Amino acid sequence: LCQPVFSSRGGSSRWHRPRRPGRACALPGLCTVAAASASAMTEKDEVETALEALFKAYDLDESGELSRDEFVKIEMRLAYETGEVYKSDSGAARLTLADRDSSGTLDYEEFRTRFLTCYTEMGMNRKEIVEHVNKQVKMALTERARMGPRYHAGIRQVLRHIFDLFDVSGDGNLSPEEWIAAQKVVAVEVSDDLDEGWIDEAAFAAADTNGDGVLDLPEFMESSFSMFEGVKKRTDDILTTLQRVAKVLEQQKNQGRKETPAVQIYVQASEKPEFQPPHASWQDEGTEEDPERSLAHWRVAGEVALPLSLQTADDVAALLRLLLKLPVDMWVSIFFRGPPREGGARPITLLRGERPGEGNTAGMLTYLSKPNAELRLFVKNNRKRPSKLVRQPRAFLEEREQLLAKRVGQCWGLDWETQLVGEGMLLPPRPLIIKTGDALVVEVPQSDDNGEYRYVSSVFMDRNDVLSKPVDENIEPKKSKKKKKKATGEPDPLLQLSFVALKEGKCVLFVDVSWEDQEEKLAAAKTLATPVSVNSVARIGPIEVEVEKQTGKVEKGTFVWWNGEKWSNKKGPAKRKKKKR
Repeated sequence: LCQPVFSSRGGSSRWHRPRRPGRACALPGLCTVAAASASAMTEKDEVETALEALFKAYDLDESGELSRDEFVKIEMRLAYETGEVYKSDSGAARLTLADRDSSGTLDYEEFRTRFLTCYTEMGMNRKEIVEHVNKQVKMALTERARMGPRYHAGIRQVLRHIFDLFDVSGDGNLSPEEWIAAQKVVAVEVSDDLDEGWIDEAAFAAADTNGDGVLDLPEFMESSFSMFEGVKKRTDDILTTLQRVAKVLEQQKNQGRKETPAVQIYVQASEKPEFQPPHASWQDEGTEEDPERSLAHWRVAGEVALPLSLQTADDVAALLRLLLKLPVDMWVSIFFRGPPREGGARPITLLRGERPGEGNTAGMLTYLSKPNAELRLFVKNNRKRPSKLVRQPRAFLEEREQLLAKRVGQCWGLDWETQLVGEGMLLPPRPLIIKTGDALVVEVPQSDDNGEYRYVSSVFMDRNDVLSKPVDENIEPKKSKKKKKKATGEPDPLLQLSFVALKEGKCVLFVDVSWEDQEEKLAAAKTLATPVSVNSVARIGPIEVEVEKQTGKVEKGTFVWWNGEKWSNKKGPAKRKKKKR
């Protein structure tokens, strides 16, 4: 990361900034590849967007983790392309240094931390980081394509979609009947471009490596890659052919059908669902062996046939808001139970996709149109969409240091457990009056259950000139002094978001804390029959802050916490005398 090199070879744009004396980057190769989305979300921080794309560029098998093999493959090819000498042993050592939990792989958070650390050591500002990362995207994606169809992101995506289209029954496997039916379409579409043996009877037998008489997705993917690697075709040409096949299959399936069968819509039975962290959310839920126990926490609010023309998750949400008579400015989370996997369990899946062609909306509609589909959608995490508040990125690098230097007064803290868990506590009276140089500090979780599940925190503000954009600081929680009956692992780390009072005025903000994208993982681990019935998204705020001019003596570093009733030197909720909200 800290020492990419300039090279005019092939028009590449890898470039070099001298390493600061006495500092060494543990992971220099990481900055050589990135894939920043051309249509990145306007609300999402551009550095974060680039880092996520960079991680995906390295993640060849799309597993969500980087193995040593993936890391070395990408690094080696990029080094060759720019004329560098690559040593695999040193590359593996760099991966090991970034692997904080010694798992042998890198997850996104480890990757992100190492990447930002190296750029900070180089002294680069935000603009330089984004510019450098974006300049690498073409080279990175080109190298993946040159590695062959197996590593081409577009080919992998289209193959998964074709598998879903082949799978008419929706059971997550391809039967011989489905394979033969698909063969007729493929024979017409690929006969001039690819070997028709890709999907003939012999190919089915060869692909069925476990001999169970059906093909699952990994068997289908491996069989396809093996065939593609044997043909003399460019990867771009293979991609074009596969896209043509998918289009024909879509037209064939949708012919004479414009909507799914009626789908039951389930909502949380509780009028005011509580928020709970992952480890405390599932104990009262039913498993696959006792699904009725889970359904007791939900109620059927109606049913609807979903038009096949819906393209995004918000298209589906808009229809459900109408059905459920929810306000237009309401965010919701939508889950469905997908086709059975090995062992018969149906995965709990979060509906995703903000733009046409992204996410899993098309795949869900295809699945719900199949005979064996479970026709249920689960709607939860209802929360108001901000109209005047805008999502704020966190301050990085030199901007972060400058804002922290201006935090010279008292810190006013709100911690997530006091505010959110269970019924939660009341917010401070509005407005919260602080002085210039003070800071509002919102403490949020980073992970749960010893790092097994991760949180995402999003900040929304109406302005960032009175209070600064959030400045994050990692906090290692103190170990409990009480004797533990059994080992429960280390406490999960926290994140403090500081909003520094810059000038006189008013500001409104809130922080959303979410683990909704971890529900799939939790449900699989605990064999849950439905999403958990408590909320997996919660909001701290909205908080109205009024900043006044600093007068008198400034007590730098003084920290007080809101306990639901008053400001206290001790963090945590006040003891409830009676159950009151």
